[in-house]
Amino acid sequence: MYRIKLLIGILVAAFSSVYLLFGVVGWEHESMKAADLITCFILASLHLGIGSWLLFTSLSEYRREHRRVEDVVRRLIDSSGGRVTIADVAKYAGISEEDAHEHLERRSKHDVVIVMQNTAGSDVFFFGQQYWNN
Repeated sequence: MYRIKLLIGILVAAFSSVYLLFGVVGWEHESMKAADLITCFILASLHLGIGSWLLFTSLSEYRREHRRVEDVVRRLIDSSGGRVTIADVAKYAGISEEDAHEHLERRSKHDVVIVMQNTAGSDVFFFGQQYWNN
């Protein structure tokens, strides 16, 4: 859901620049009435405010989901002796397998991890001994 909010927030914030541009051009050329000029700046401010709010809520939802997935991965490391599969992370965290794979790939850049493929052809991540007891 945070991805949808992020996209809509970017679009709404970018659309505020259209109103701002109309207001600035109308002000420069003095071709707009004062009421139209004020309307342009008010609409630009509203769009920018709503877009910023959507962007900030999207960021907080992303952080919350990242923490939740990280907790799931930590529990899987503890319970399975360091062996974590993409399917398990996706199942227990309630995310897609692509997102689970992306999360494990990002984590493998910072931790000691061995990545192997099982007989079904999917990746299995083996985390080092120092991470089992944390």
